[in-house]
Amino acid sequence: MVYRVGKMEVPALRGVDFSVKEGEFVAVIGPSGCGKSTLLHLIGGLLKPTSGRILIEGVSISSVSDFERTEIRRQRMGFVFQ
Repeated sequence: MVYRVGKMEVPALRGVDFSVKEGEFVAVIGPSGCGKSTLLHLIGGLLKPTSGRILIEGVSISSVSDFERTEIRRQRMGFVFQ
């Protein structure tokens, strides 16, 4: 994931490979600014990746409609931000 700030590109996540099995509970922890929220926003389909892909049960969430992404979030995952 790369953010653009003016003409500058700021890498937020690089080389991430992440998987969760059905029924698992996962905590994403790390220091401030390491990309935790960006990762969760990508997994939830709130952000589209600038490279790579996000698959939820084999479906690329970047290629489905906003409504379908909302349904995937609603039916398949839950988030607690602190």
